[in-house]
Amino acid sequence: MFKGNKNLIVGLFVAISIAVFVGFVLWLTGRSGAEELNRYSLLFQRDVSGLSVGGPVSFMGVNIGSVTGMQLVRRDDMTVRVDIEVLASTPVDSGTFGSLAFQGITGVAVINLSSDPGSHPPIELTAGVEYPVIPVRDVGFSALLSRAPEIMDGLDELLTQANLLLGEQNRAAIASTLEDLQHILSSLAESKETIARLPGELSQVLADAQVTIKQLQGVIKGVEPNLLSTMENVNRASEKLASLTSRLDKLVEENEAEIHRFVEEGLGEVPELLNNASQALRELEKLMQELADNPSQLIHRPREDELEIDP
Repeated sequence: MFKGNKNLIVGLFVAISIAVFVGFVLWLTGRSGAEELNRYSLLFQRDVSGLSVGGPVSFMGVNIGSVTGMQLVRRDDMTVRVDIEVLASTPVDSGTFGSLAFQGITGVAVINLSSDPGSHPPIELTAGVEYPVIPVRDVGFSALLSRAPEIMDGLDELLTQANLLLGEQNRAAIASTLEDLQHILSSLAESKETIARLPGELSQVLADAQVTIKQLQGVIKGVEPNLLSTMENVNRASEKLASLTSRLDKLVEENEAEIHRFVEEGLGEVPELLNNASQALRELEKLMQELADNPSQLIHRPREDELEIDP
């Protein structure tokens, strides 16, 4: 049995255990005490429950540091400033952004850094903040949680509209519409035989229409020769009429002087001719009246100097 100092043995055991624990932590974080560290700040404008000092910080899933401080900052609205300490070799620039992520189902929050693709200038200090500020973005489940109030408002409005849609008046209208639709479907079911005959009747109508078109084409072909002959006759008549018009124009042109003379002299005697004709007609009318009164005077006309004695 060992008879040495028991306190020395306990102290040695504790020292070895601490050394093993520190080594394990260093192995777990992938860091050594000689590595240079840089500090940055992130400004969250929402709840950071689950995040605590000493919590891990990762860059695209790789553990690169830890949370060194958390503090409330009063600005335009309440802000939580989270200070982190990361390896100096971490490629943090103006394209880097941070987000709050959750591990497993325990609700433990960690800081996850990511970077936009491409090259970016170095990050600069922000006025009023001790360390360079890495911008914060909501991604993944965090983005969904940040939009939860907006989503709930939308769902509430949707439910309100659904209640209005399913109101008593609208339900009555929908029921009436469905009843009318049922009547229509019933009528169609009763007329299914008539509807079934429609394609055949339509085919027959199309066939009759084709026969009629063929008959019309035959009539047109039969009439076409006569139509052409008629058009030729019309053309010949037009040519003859044009020729006659040309001859009349020529005749008028050749006898223009005689026509003018007839118009000036002959037409001036027309009133006298009409007067003489009117007088002759009156004499003829008188003669006819005398003949009607005494037809015998055509055979024997008494002398004007004869004296007629009554018996």
